[in-house]
Formats: sequence, structure tokens, C-alpha cells
Amino acid sequence: MSLETYGRYQLLKKLATGGMAQIYLARQLGVQGFEKLLVVKRILPHLAENEDFITMFLDEARIAARLNHPNVVQIFDLGQQDDTFFIAMEYIHGEDVRKVWKQAERQGVPIPIALICRIIIESCSGLDYAHKKTDPAGRPLNIVHRDISPQNLLVSFEGGVKVVDFGIAKAADQATVTKSGVLKGKYSYMSPEQAQGRPVDARTDVFALGVVLYELLTGTRLFKRANDIQTLNAVTECKVEPPSTIDSRLPADLDPIVMRALAKDRDERYADARELQQALEDWVIKNKLPSGSVHLAAFMQDIYAERLAREAEEGRLAFTESGGDPSQSERIDKATPARPTKSVRTPTVSKQSSAAKSGRNEVTRAGRSGPLSKPNLAQVEREAPPRHTENSLPTQQGARAKGPLIALAAVMVVALGLGGYVALRPTRAHVEVTSTPPGAAVTIDGRAIDCRTPCTLPSLAAGPHEVSLRKDGYAPGALAISVPSSGEASFALTLTKEPTQPLVAAEVKVTISSAPAGATVSLDGVKRGVTPLSVVLAAGSTPAVTLEHEGYQGLSERLEVPRDQPELEKAFTLSPLDGVKKDPTVVVKKDPVVRKDPEVRPVGTGTVRFVVSGGTYATVDCPPYASFGSTPFGDKQMSAGDYKCTFANADLGKTLTKTVHVEPGEVQKVKISFE
Repeated sequence: MSLETYGRYQLLKKLATGGMAQIYLARQLGVQGFEKLLVVKRILPHLAENEDFITMFLDEARIAARLNHPNVVQIFDLGQQDDTFFIAMEYIHGEDVRKVWKQAERQGVPIPIALICRIIIESCSGLDYAHKKTDPAGRPLNIVHRDISPQNLLVSFEGGVKVVDFGIAKAADQATVTKSGVLKGKYSYMSPEQAQGRPVDARTDVFALGVVLYELLTGTRLFKRANDIQTLNAVTECKVEPPSTIDSRLPADLDPIVMRALAKDRDERYADARELQQALEDWVIKNKLPSGSVHLAAFMQDIYAERLAREAEEGRLAFTESGGDPSQSERIDKATPARPTKSVRTPTVSKQSSAAKSGRNEVTRAGRSGPLSKPNLAQVEREAPPRHTENSLPTQQGARAKGPLIALAAVMVVALGLGGYVALRPTRAHVEVTSTPPGAAVTIDGRAIDCRTPCTLPSLAAGPHEVSLRKDGYAPGALAISVPSSGEASFALTLTKEPTQPLVAAEVKVTISSAPAGATVSLDGVKRGVTPLSVVLAAGSTPAVTLEHEGYQGLSERLEVPRDQPELEKAFTLSPLDGVKKDPTVVVKKDPVVRKDPEVRPVGTGTVRFVVSGGTYATVDCPPYASFGSTPFGDKQMSAGDYKCTFANADLGKTLTKTVHVEPGEVQKVKISFE
């Protein structure tokens, strides 16, 4: 099977595709048989011509390449191949914290408190290094990650912790300056100031680490709500109960550390990540808890014992080539295998091993409710029985395949002799998935399948897989399945009906009128038009409304945009200035504006794409259709016709006006430049 060569690298497996880039596992070859596993991130082809995006992508690489710390994933290379750019970075044999959390729950072994603290301590170390990084002249770079979440914290099977993805980090000297007021990052891990679009600093990352710490301790989501608006409101309000009130087994003396990291006012938080790191280290030492990297490694090797045992048995890692025949796999011959550990188990389950498992669970419970009595985790690993659960795939690693031992041994001999790659054909089976009720959409291992239950899945490789089901009106369901080596298998899942909740409008059409009409309306200091005026505002927002009219007193008040209705009408009455007499019986009529429509008026809707150049933003208002808010946002569907749109940038103090022509069924690209 041929592998794609990309620059100096061989692309072995596509790990993920996002909206901006593709992530590959790759191998770098060198002289005298040198080879190294790493991860290559390359931008998608359609973005190669987007100068703003290329600038942002290079900014990311420049920021991350400056960081060289044991707790930060290292950047090895920034390059260009043909018309695309890429970043080559360190490969981590491990899992992100979100998956570790879920795997521990599936195993019935919650992460001990001391190891939760260790994960946050090491993350603090990496972030504090990034926050205080300086340029060669000694000037601070003021790097802020801004997207700290469990998915961006990796734990290796050797007990290391790495902060990853500085992709939306902000540095003082980066070329593409992120506009204040534009939200970037995962809403449920934002700080209150970040959710409000205000400037951020290192204390924003401290807050996000506090959220991760809180969630790992309590096993609950802190700010996550039913939709983005509700989540942002929860973050902004920042009402947090101490962890020990959520789970009484948690030690109360840990509450002050967590609550200070989650202070709504950033001046009341830890001044930097190092302070949070020191507080957790002191707490662990005070309680004499085993929390070193060796303990974290032992825990990781325990909950992922089956996977590591298989890797040790095969002596290599396996990756299915993206886009190729799914029945074949590329095996990396000289990849670092899982080191021989005491987690490798035999299939025999004895009474002694069962007792050991019970003992291990007691150790874990002690770790969540109070100080551990220095357990011998290595001994627990030796004696614990094997678990037959789903194999959670690593963050930077593809699927495995295991063949018969005799064939595997022969292949290993050939592979070692040739020093190359060998393709194996895993056994497969047909799988039927049913649900109650039927008609659920099916996803297998994160890949959507074009069928609904009852559904016969495509021929699947033998081994563990994860099936997810979704149906409107029901909570999503997940099912860990183990596919036999051949034949047929069936699995069933009952979905739980979601409680009916009132609809909450994400946007509200607000109509502002005044007596007399013709008053200039400003929202949060930005002029939006004259009364009567219709704008679209975010539900639950509270913009400041100002009305000005010649001969009348100005008027300002805070507008409360409702959450439970799609439209709102707001009328204002302006008072005349002193000395200006107004006869209420006299009504001044203005000549109506006569619009000359073309003989044939276009009918239908078109798509409008607003693009702002120069790495800045614009507040877009196209009366009488709608106010779209600030870029960037997705394509807008507008009725065919001509619109006189206003584009404002409060930071630059500039406003532009442009006529936008919308043709039915066509895409109109509107470019805005304040230069």
C-alpha cells in the first residue's frame, strides 16, 4: 500500500479533519535508518488562497514554535508544500483528559483526587512558562492560550502532561490581532471577561484550569447548558457552589483553592498559573498523597490495560490508512511500543485477582474522599483481572487491528528483516444495530453512517467500536460494542425521551420607534439608523439605546431583549428642548419617499457572504432587512433586491456604506476594507 509523501514526511493516518486543517500521524525518515513519529497539521486546500487565514495560521506556528517546555507539545517544523502550509509537532502516546475522564468512569474507577491535582499542576507549569515567555530582546510576548479545556490537555502513558493547541492563542506581537469582542474558544470553559468579549490575560487560562479541576473533582459539568446562549449566560453570572457541596466525599479544605481559581473578578483569582500550581502542590504534600508522574502512569496503564497489553503483544502500533481499503492497515515497524508494564494481564481470572480488583476500587474511593494510605498501585495492577470494555482510541492515534498470532509472528519476522511496513487484513463481521424507538441516526467510531435504525452496519473490523445514536426528542445514546472475528452480531439500545422544554429564541427582531420619527438610534455607541428602525439582537442581551433628534432632548436607556419571544416593539417619546414650542395639533407631514422599482422585481432569496480584509471586523447593518452584528459570521440568506448596508468598526472609528445586490439563487461575496 502506497503512502502519501508530504515534504519530508510520510503521512500514515488521517487523525482528524476540522473546519480549517487536517491532522495526520506522520513519519519522518533520515539517514542510517533514522525515523520519528510526529503529527502534521496542514491547512485545507480551499483556505490556501485566503491571505487572512494564512497569516493567522503562520501566527499560530510562530507562537507555538517559541515554546519549549516539558508540559507543552513541541513544534518541530513549519513548512510549505506546493500551495499549502503545515506544522509538524510532537506525537504523544496517550489520551486527552476528556477521554481519560470517560474511560475511568466506564471502568468504574474515578480519577483519584491526587492525580487530578497532578494533571492541573503540570498544566499550570506549561501555561505559566508560555504566559511569561519573552522574545530574544527580553520583551514579554504576553501569550494567552484562550482555549484551555480537557480536550487540550494530554496525558501520556508514561505519566506526562502536555498542553496542546495554541491555535487561537494571542500574543502581543502577532501579526493577526484578534478583535476584542469576538468570542473564540469553547464557551463552557471561558472566563467571564472572555465571554463578554473583553480583553484577556493569563488569568483567563487560570479560570479555565479551575473549570477543568472543578469538573474532574465533581464529575459534573460546571457551566455547560442546553445551548450556547445559556452557557455564555452561566459563565457571565459565574455562580459556583464549592465542590464539597456537590460531592460530600470531597475534602472541604480543597474548596478554597478551586473557588479562588474560579473567582468572577479576575483580580481576586490567582495572579498567575504558578500560584495555582503552588497551592495544589502544597495541598497534596500536606495530605501526604501519592501524586507523582509514576502514580499517574500507573493509573493510566491500569485503565487502558487491554489496549496496552495488545500493543505490547503485537510489538507495534497499527493505523488504518485514510481513504484506503478499510480492510487493510499500515503497521509502523519501529514506533515506540508500549513499554512492558505490570498491566499486561493473562486471560485467567482467579479469586485472588478478583480480590485485588476490589482492593483497587477501595484505594480509588479513598483517593476521592481523603488521603490515600500509600497504596502499592503496581501490585494492584499485577493482580487485577482483565476488563473487556471498549477500546478508547488515543487523541493522536488511529484504530488497531490484530491478526492470528502465528501470522503475526511471521509478519514481524519479515518486517524486522525489511525494516518497512506490512499490511495485515483484519477479520470482519456484519453488525445490526436496533433502537427503541427506531429511526435513530447512527454514528460508528465518530463517522456518520447513511442509515437509520434498524441498521446493518458496513462490514466492521473485529474488535471494539463505539456506536452513537441520535433521534429528535431523545437524549443521544452511546453503545460500546465488541465485534466478533466473523459472522453476524446484533446490538440494541433504548433511547431516553428528552423532557419538553420551552423554545428559547436565539435572536429577536426589535423594532424601535419614536415620537417624533426620524430620531438617530445608536446601540452601545454605534449608530444603527433612524426611527422607525428594525434590528436583530441576541436574545437576553442588554444593549444601551440612545436616541437623538434635532430640537429634542437626547434619550438613553438600557434595552432588555427578551428570551421567550421572537419580536419586540419599543416606542420612545422625545421631549422638546427648552424654548422650542411644539403645537401638538399641528402634524407636519413629510413627502413620502418614492422608490422606483424595476419593471421586473427579482423574486426569491440569495446568499450573501461578508468578508472583511486586514484581519479586523465590521458591524453589518442592512436595513430594512436586518442587523447581522459583528463579523465573522456565516453566510446570510437575504431576499432578492438591493440593500444599502452600513459597515462600522468602533475600534478604528470608521464607517462605510455600500449597496449590496442580491440575486435569487446566487452567492454574492461582499468585501469590506477599512484601509
